[in-house]
Amino acid sequence: MKIDKLYSIVFIFLWSGGRILYNDSIKRYVGNTPLIRAENIEKQLGISKIYLKLEGNNPSGYLEDRLAFLIIRDALEKGKNTICAGKSERIMVSLGFLSEFFNIKCVFYVPNKNKIAGKIDEGSKVKIVEFGNSRQDCISQSNKVSYENDWYNANILNESNALYNYTYAQLAKEIDTQLGGQIDTVFCQTGRGASIVGLHWGFKQLWIDEEIKRVPKLYACSSGLSNPIVKAYKENQDTMELFKTNSNTKLIEQISHTGQEAVNALNDTRGGVIEVYNDEVLSSKLELQKLEKIRLSISNALPIAAFYKFVSEGRIKEGNHVIILKDGRTSLDISEISLGNLPVSYDKLVALLHEWLIEYRDPRTGIKEGLDEAFKSGYVLCAYQKGVLVGICVVVNTGFEVFLPKYHLGYIATKNDIKGRGIGTQLLKKAAELAKGQLSLHVDISNNNATKLYEKMGFKKKYYRMIYDGIHK
Repeated sequence: MKIDKLYSIVFIFLWSGGRILYNDSIKRYVGNTPLIRAENIEKQLGISKIYLKLEGNNPSGYLEDRLAFLIIRDALEKGKNTICAGKSERIMVSLGFLSEFFNIKCVFYVPNKNKIAGKIDEGSKVKIVEFGNSRQDCISQSNKVSYENDWYNANILNESNALYNYTYAQLAKEIDTQLGGQIDTVFCQTGRGASIVGLHWGFKQLWIDEEIKRVPKLYACSSGLSNPIVKAYKENQDTMELFKTNSNTKLIEQISHTGQEAVNALNDTRGGVIEVYNDEVLSSKLELQKLEKIRLSISNALPIAAFYKFVSEGRIKEGNHVIILKDGRTSLDISEISLGNLPVSYDKLVALLHEWLIEYRDPRTGIKEGLDEAFKSGYVLCAYQKGVLVGICVVVNTGFEVFLPKYHLGYIATKNDIKGRGIGTQLLKKAAELAKGQLSLHVDISNNNATKLYEKMGFKKKYYRMIYDGIHK
């Protein structure tokens, strides 16, 4: 495994004292990916509000980690310790990666090892077998050996089939929780339709439970009419006719069923399909990298290209717009922590805050008191860069609704040797989002740089805070 893909897992390992903890560690780092506000793109396009769901911040760097984790859970709960699949797709990379942290093995059948879309490290947990000349040959063989050996069959139409859709249903719920407001549109890649179907399931369930007022419009983004779902939607056809080939009939029937359900979901949400082309995809990827410092592969840049295209055509209005980027990532991971999942001991957390605050530090007893209150009814945020704790933010609940803003920024501090890299800004943005704008802070009168930063982010000076001189004596 490459080191740059291991930053989350390294932290998990260190935090758990060298032991991989199934529920408390891996589960926390698969999913719960950042949903960041793309404020620079908003300014460029004159559209608000744009959110990027960065699935590249999953442990191995791909959205498929979510599905792989569910497959591994399902296999273990069924008492099976070997997972078998026959396809050269990203899910094999995620299964191979995550299997290292569980008592489970993987056997993958592929036509050509060199054409796997990603790196899989063979070892004691992963075996790759070259077989046949096509994807269908590998699926047939893996189905056969899974049955003969009582292995968990991760191929579509088998044990993991429904999990493909549930992966995206859970993603929909996560986005809703993170954004905390009505979502107007969601842009994602089309594929075989599982993404659209799953998102529709998730948002529809939220609507049924009266947690949202309406299901957001879903937009399936594709590279052209070569995708049967795009063609079926545009031409109002049955997907079964478009998926027909000389391949396995059962497989085609299932894929066409998912495709038709995706078309139905697009119609139900009043969304649609968007075709983008290579030059549009490349230019959008470069803009994203330049404006928001987000890393993303060209193959997974279709949703951001589709969003740009919709804006240029005047088809996007003000609202909350979410763009799902399957491998989009930022090197900074910000997570809310609780007393149950501290990255370091409580005393160490106090000590780090005391150290990183430098000349603006309070006595350790004051810092501890602030942390105590934040854990009770406020927020404590930690920023990690490649698995290393690099920033801490403490937000306390004032207990007021009108007299003072409901939340107050008690402390925000970053690691001494990496200041000035935007970590504090990202922590503050997240704090303001959690507080829904009901946030105040104190700043030293002489700290001009901090004052300018806070003003740039929307804070205004209202009055001096004056403290009686004897309070700390």
